[in-house]
Amino acid sequence: MLDTKLIHSLPKLPTPILTVYLDTNPANPRNQRIPSGARIWLKSRAKVLAARSPRAEQKLFREQVERVDKFLRSPAPRERGMVVFAGPDVWLELPLQVDVEDELHWGRPSLTQLLWLLDEHQPSGVVLVDRSGARFFRFWLGEIEEDAKEFFRLDISQWRKKHLMPPAQPGMQKTRGSMRDVFEQRVEAQFARFFRDAAEKIAAWVQREKLRPVFIAGPNESVEPVWAALPKTLCEHAARVKGFSGKITPAELQQRIAPESDRWKRAYELAVVNKLLAQSNGRRAVVGMDETLANLQQGEVRELVVVRGLGGKLRQCVRCQWADRSADPACSACGGERRTIALRAALPELARENGVTVEVVAGEAATKLRAAGGLAAWLR
Repeated sequence: MLDTKLIHSLPKLPTPILTVYLDTNPANPRNQRIPSGARIWLKSRAKVLAARSPRAEQKLFREQVERVDKFLRSPAPRERGMVVFAGPDVWLELPLQVDVEDELHWGRPSLTQLLWLLDEHQPSGVVLVDRSGARFFRFWLGEIEEDAKEFFRLDISQWRKKHLMPPAQPGMQKTRGSMRDVFEQRVEAQFARFFRDAAEKIAAWVQREKLRPVFIAGPNESVEPVWAALPKTLCEHAARVKGFSGKITPAELQQRIAPESDRWKRAYELAVVNKLLAQSNGRRAVVGMDETLANLQQGEVRELVVVRGLGGKLRQCVRCQWADRSADPACSACGGERRTIALRAALPELARENGVTVEVVAGEAATKLRAAGGLAAWLR
């Protein structure tokens, strides 16, 4: 699983550096031949890019391409996608279990696609709970990882089992019924306390790790009491997955949760877009490319909502960095020269410069938002 500290260090990698995004999915027919489609694309695109590179850097460029090609030859990658940063003193590979588009860049590290992937695939959580304890799992970018330090075990070893005790004195008969009832009541009270404690621990974990959504999974008799004890605000970004044993492997858990996660996200995104469109009065929210970009750069936006795969071009000032769709050759703010830049490259940077989170939507939500310009925002 990716390390967020590593991601934040990527812009500081020494230049020039080769950045490679590749679809290495073994299920893709193009990658089921020898050489793989990923290697064929790499060599073909490298020829084009080499011709555009500074003459003094072409030898270095070819050496880095060969390093990546050699890496792809053995063993065959099993990941759906791969990002590689390669330079004279740098080799960094990031295997990904999400779809990646082929890209090749030379010079500064190219982070645009990676930033989009991070926005599109927000970390989520699953808590697998039953009467033996609670296990905490983090899902991110198609991978699952158990948070071992959060394991919450229920210890029943000290519970006094009165119905199993021998008679207090020889020759006396043990009364089982009432004592067994008392014991079972004590057991249920302990379980009720455990489920309340588990709910508190889940709420703290979700807040600390910034997870959305979180799924409470396991047998019905364990899921329901934990769910009932969760804060109502957390339930708005959570869901129950009931009806299976807590004895399940991480791989099985991921397979079971994946369709539930997709359904939850599509429903959540649709609700967000519907609410945005209903409140786009310029006070709480704005909708549309031009108005949203202006508010974003003026520091008025707290969250962007954007259609997955949104394209288009902007003109950006090389001096003050203001970007919009105007065709004017000079910046209206400072008079500086303007250059053409892809919206896909500019938007993640503008969002991070202004401390704004990004919600990427797909499905029916994307269809509705695309009809309104493909871009919207909640205002501060």
